[in-house]
Amino acid sequence: MYNSNILDPIHGLIKVSEIEKWIFAQKPFNRLRRIKQNTFLYLIFPSANHTRFEHSIGVMHLAHQIYLNANENYSTGFFKKTKYLLKETTGFQFYSVSENLKDNEPLYVQELRIAALLHDVGHGPMSHLFDRYALNGEDFMEIVNSDKELKIYAENFLKLIKDLEKKIKHEAVSCLFVIKIINQLKEVDEKFKTKFNPEQKEIIKKLSAGRIIQMIEPDFYNVSELTLDGIDFSEFFSSIISSFPLDADRMDYMARDSYFSGVNYGLYDKSRLLMSFIPVILGEKVSLAIKESGIDSIIRFIQSRTHLYNQIYFHKTNRAANSMLDFACKGIEKGEKVIEAKDYEKLLEFYWRNSDELFQWETLKNKIKIGKHSEVLDELLERNLVKRIFQHKITLVGISESQLDQINFKLTELVTKIENEAKKHDFDILVDTFPNRVFKDVEKSKIKIVSKVVDDYQISLDWKKFNTEITILEHEVIMFRIYVRGKEKKRELFNEKKQEILKTLNPLLSELKDIQQLF
Repeated sequence: MYNSNILDPIHGLIKVSEIEKWIFAQKPFNRLRRIKQNTFLYLIFPSANHTRFEHSIGVMHLAHQIYLNANENYSTGFFKKTKYLLKETTGFQFYSVSENLKDNEPLYVQELRIAALLHDVGHGPMSHLFDRYALNGEDFMEIVNSDKELKIYAENFLKLIKDLEKKIKHEAVSCLFVIKIINQLKEVDEKFKTKFNPEQKEIIKKLSAGRIIQMIEPDFYNVSELTLDGIDFSEFFSSIISSFPLDADRMDYMARDSYFSGVNYGLYDKSRLLMSFIPVILGEKVSLAIKESGIDSIIRFIQSRTHLYNQIYFHKTNRAANSMLDFACKGIEKGEKVIEAKDYEKLLEFYWRNSDELFQWETLKNKIKIGKHSEVLDELLERNLVKRIFQHKITLVGISESQLDQINFKLTELVTKIENEAKKHDFDILVDTFPNRVFKDVEKSKIKIVSKVVDDYQISLDWKKFNTEITILEHEVIMFRIYVRGKEKKRELFNEKKQEILKTLNPLLSELKDIQQLF
């Protein structure tokens, strides 16, 4: 099945199939070579120039490793149960996905690898930052309905988008690209009879864009396409790629970002984590589970992600650059669109053409031509960054969703008041609020915890309350910063300006403590 190798600094040797090698060369995926994994991190850590391209290959490799290890762990457990005459579990059973897929295993494994490979294919230039400049739902659906291959999935896209007036997220574009890539693959195979080896040709005929999309974005389908002989495998496969508290996506970007930033904050025990995965079946649904013996490694994994946020993603210079881009893009005239595409070909052309650099240097500069917003964009491109003059870290523990909404609302109000006050005094400042929720997406988690009780097993679905060590990890951190444009070259003049700004804004800044004390 695998006829090529890639040497990766994170995972070593990665095997690649002919199908995957073909996908590497397609425009929707090939363009990821020019999209940085962390948009502005290279401004602080010079080696952090790694891209979505190699990250996606790493996720593909890890997804397969999780699949293989989960099934091997089942086999080990089955041997022990037989050897020590352990009882059958109550309410659920350990399950061999490999054995029950039977002849379909090569197809489903290839689809899993493709899904992991394409999970980020919808990211625009600037990665997550681009979501705010993307098409709105109405314009996106116009493209979907204008294409006969995409129109078949119109209802599925509507279910995923939900609100046509809001900007779409990159996941919707990923689904669109998956459909096009798989259709094109089938067309190429039909046209060039000798391009792929016989095994791969058989797989290509059976590949399903629907199953691949469901592994990436389960909400895309109303009815599972990942059902075989009445057994639903959708939770199992989608959890491998993306699910709290760990998945192939998190495992790769944590290790990769740490390596290329030159820090150790995101490191974790990969071998022990891989030993902890095991498939279980409840009723007619197969899920991915974690054995309780691996909980210590899970806790370390969650902590490593938190430390990576605190030390890398929260870095004042990284956030300064992000804030400058945000401010500059407010100079785009209301109603003007960054993407002007009415059909799939034009959309693909925009994504193919716009690397991170070209998006900033050409696309945005053509949209933001005059005024302060244009000046800030030029300063960003020249790395003449704004300077931090104030920072406050809000740490929230044990708050509900409604309380978090209230805090975010109050912070938004406070930012508006600070910006209005700054305008009165002609202060050239930028305000940045950036959150890190440690248990983000925990409510969507499908991964179960399996613990042993005497000679039997029980299953838990609640990560927040599984044990005290995990419970105390739950918190929300919001970093609140104020930056000032650094026109003053002399340190003493800059300090005078800083003190003047802070003295004027101090009554408003005192509200930050009041906001935190409310909850």
